[in-house]
Amino acid sequence: MAKQQDETVPARLTGASRKLVQMLVQADSSRFIGKRLGATIGIVGMLGAFGAAGYWLPALIVRLLER
Repeated sequence: MAKQQDETVPARLTGASRKLVQMLVQADSSRFIGKRLGATIGIVGMLGAFGAAGYWLPALIVRLLER
């Protein structure tokens, strides 16, 4: 019985995942335009960084393996 109760308790977010969720919430529901803008720029920056890493890192690895 205790196992079923443990499974229903959601896991708490920590670290980077918590920061990301806070930025998403601020971009959506903050009353202050500065916080909304800052959170939006942060999210777009993170997406850009992941996109660049997803493109350039495999290209770099392929180039290094061809040598």
